[in-house]
Amino acid sequence: MRRGRFEMLDWFGHLAESVLAIGYPGILIALVVEGLGLPFPGDAVMAFYGIAAAKGNFPFLGVLIVSIIGYMIGAIAAFYLSRQFGSRLLDRIAQMPLLNQRSMRRTTDLMDRYGPLLLIPGRFLPGVRSVSSYVAGALNMDLQPFLVYTGVGVSLWCAAWVAVGYWFGENLDTVLHFAQHSLAYLTGAGLLAVFVVWLWKRQRSQAQ
Repeated sequence: MRRGRFEMLDWFGHLAESVLAIGYPGILIALVVEGLGLPFPGDAVMAFYGIAAAKGNFPFLGVLIVSIIGYMIGAIAAFYLSRQFGSRLLDRIAQMPLLNQRSMRRTTDLMDRYGPLLLIPGRFLPGVRSVSSYVAGALNMDLQPFLVYTGVGVSLWCAAWVAVGYWFGENLDTVLHFAQHSLAYLTGAGLLAVFVVWLWKRQRSQAQ
């Protein structure tokens, strides 16, 4: 084993062996929690499972599929909870320490502007990622676009972080540091791309 991968296992402390022993159910549960938007280091967890896949504990594709399923379960549950309970649930969420009213307002404004397209780059934006499913449900977004755009965003997010652990496990500390500092720029570029697509679709509809 390489030193960097040991360091990542040490970051999880004595829980690492337990997590690996749980196997796929552990991945599923972790990603359901992430999909629900609860305070949880989902990116680091996915990178850890990428390292485990590189060591042969799990197949890469298996980790990816189970993580996507888990994330989607959590996201769909958040969507339906918000659709069912509306503003009452959002008020409760806004009171959570890491899911504050600023995140809710910011995500609501962005979703009003870009619609379901936000669900793709929004998965890479802290704050927006945590509450986007709840906001989509509260705004009564149709289920089909929610599933499509959330599915794309979730798949990209899971694949990116599993790949980080799989390919860069020995330098994971450096990669995580770089990702945290460059995330705003990457997300800004993603939102710009979303805006261009939205503007193109709007002009096309007006022309018709």
